[in-house]
Amino acid sequence: MKILIMCGGRGRRLGSLTEQFPKPLIKLNKRTILEIKLEEYIHQGFDQIVFCIGYKGDLIRKKIAQSNLDIRAEFSDAGEDAGILGRLYHARELFDDQVLMTYGDTFSNIELSRFIAKHQSSDNEATIVVAPIQNPFGLVEFDHNNKVTYFKEKPVLSYFIGYSIVNKSAFDLIPPKIFSLPDGEGLVMFYKILLAMEKLGVDYHSGMQITFNTPEELKSAEEQLVRFYTTSENKK
Repeated sequence: MKILIMCGGRGRRLGSLTEQFPKPLIKLNKRTILEIKLEEYIHQGFDQIVFCIGYKGDLIRKKIAQSNLDIRAEFSDAGEDAGILGRLYHARELFDDQVLMTYGDTFSNIELSRFIAKHQSSDNEATIVVAPIQNPFGLVEFDHNNKVTYFKEKPVLSYFIGYSIVNKSAFDLIPPKIFSLPDGEGLVMFYKILLAMEKLGVDYHSGMQITFNTPEELKSAEEQLVRFYTTSENKK
């Protein structure tokens, strides 16, 4: 199965850091997150990569051309204004019946072969990866009479971490107008439609996962990455 990496976003919340480089080329401890991701995929035996480029896509092409990574790279460019779902749909001719999609600004130690096997053993049109996150607040629900119906202190919730496997056949289930929705709006609607059809599955990942959207989160991601590799080395 090919891996498709979303590399086309602008990363505006990173401010000046993405004025010269697209977000996947931001460095975490002297290496770009894109390099870190690709090395992990190669380590797990996956070398067919589709890059969905957009904003400063020429720099992504140049980086891959200059790298020593042993991959078979293909590029899909839906333009700078395309949303995530639009980029995925635009790239559909480059993959077979299914594709493993990841965000270009996330890194995780998901066991990809196990994830693929889980999806393929189901009847789902897409399977998304979720991870736990603890809400720092007490969550409250109440009815029209202002009576509290639910109260839970700092619950552990599950959130989508930017990894999914999507069947190409799922595109036939979606109204065409959904593919042109901006940013992540189209992808969320895509998943909601599959959810309503009971064709959306989930894979729970409790291991390491890193993402960043702001300079502060970038610093935290660097620290997480150091801890991950230090722990990995100590286990050897």
